[in-house]
Amino acid sequence: MASSRPDPPIRADDPVELAALGPEVAEAPELGAELLARYRLHRPLRGVVVTDLLDPRPAFWRSVAPIPPTEAERTRLREGREVHEWLGRRLAPVAAREVRVRRDGIVGRIDILDGRPLELKSTSSVPPATEDPRTSRPAYVEQLAMYGALVDQRDGRLVVVGVPGDDPPKARVWDIAIRDLEPVRREMRERAERIRAARDSGRSEGLPRCEWYDRGCPFQRENVCDCTGDEPELVDVVLDEVERVSPDPVAADAIAQLLREARSAPPEVGRFKELAYPRRAYFDGVDPDADAESEGVGRPGPPDDTWGAVQAVLEDGPAGEYELRHDPRGEPTEAIPTFRGAPVLVKSSRSLRPVPAPRLLAERPHYVLELALRCASLQTPTGWLVLGLERIPSDGDWIRVQQVRFGSETAVTELFERRKAALAHARKVQDPAALPACPTWMVERCPHRARCGCASASAAGRM
Repeated sequence: MASSRPDPPIRADDPVELAALGPEVAEAPELGAELLARYRLHRPLRGVVVTDLLDPRPAFWRSVAPIPPTEAERTRLREGREVHEWLGRRLAPVAAREVRVRRDGIVGRIDILDGRPLELKSTSSVPPATEDPRTSRPAYVEQLAMYGALVDQRDGRLVVVGVPGDDPPKARVWDIAIRDLEPVRREMRERAERIRAARDSGRSEGLPRCEWYDRGCPFQRENVCDCTGDEPELVDVVLDEVERVSPDPVAADAIAQLLREARSAPPEVGRFKELAYPRRAYFDGVDPDADAESEGVGRPGPPDDTWGAVQAVLEDGPAGEYELRHDPRGEPTEAIPTFRGAPVLVKSSRSLRPVPAPRLLAERPHYVLELALRCASLQTPTGWLVLGLERIPSDGDWIRVQQVRFGSETAVTELFERRKAALAHARKVQDPAALPACPTWMVERCPHRARCGCASASAAGRM
């Protein structure tokens, strides 16, 4: 007998629907105190991502004066993400994809880490197989070498594929060997420290010349940067340690064959926010190039803010304490951060008084929703909410931890499956009417507001 399902809630984070999950929220002051003590004893370096190290000067300007991408740039980014996710699922098991690593305050997100790191790139201009990527694509090779340095692997693989629409599909594969990892790590630390110093001072002095100066740099185009073109060039320490680059045409042909099959791939759920806010996900798919402002759903802030500080404290603990895991079924493809075996949701807030445990469901239902979906994905009843309070001084109690336990694992699983099935059906019939509306706090900044219907649904829910 099919189980009866409730009518779709008015809002995606409807507290009545979430209450059926049986959430029990408890303060975890001992863990909060432990994390604060860890921070004060050995304050973690503010995270700098590997991609910032490849060209530090534009990385600085991205953090202080970001420029929205053009329509063409958004299209390329979206196509690149689609290739990454689709091909990654076919090249490696779920636990080996999008692996986040942190070392010496440097953070990398490795496309595939299955013994050795693999970096996947998509481009509109695939280089010839005989070309040395150290010359034609130096940033690709540097990035792979840096990932190797983060995980103590001297060997890596670089995969370069054409953008969707290439006929026939093109792919190139090179295996790369690094001579000595320590000079690479030393150069990474030096570049990261320069970026931190520039961000602290708000000045780009001391950063090397931008690779894209007079070559279409958006910051130069928009008169944002103060670059002159006379800055010292970035040294080639990392590339100098790459001792061998070997093409693998057999592997390249196999990947090209996979790309030929991509056209028939059904749409899949990539991120948890698609299930948390399915109506927004539907319209993002219909109009992916909308000029959307970030409303902060599931997105970390810049690497040097409160969110990043909490993340650093969690990641800098003993090996294995903080891990990224994946749904064993492979969907969503997004990695799930876990702390001591349970999903962990990191948030930051400007409030001086965090919401107490008994009021979390009523006042922050989206926290409960986002954590419930991750618990359902890993089939565990318990998760952590770790909150960083932006306005509390660093010597105060600025980290608060709550434990959320869901009393009905069946209801949590049904919520997960119900959201996934409803989104798939809406995409199939091209009608989002049955999908729950986005929360009120998301509506005002949504680029789809004029046609999505969330504003009227939210207003009805307040009557």
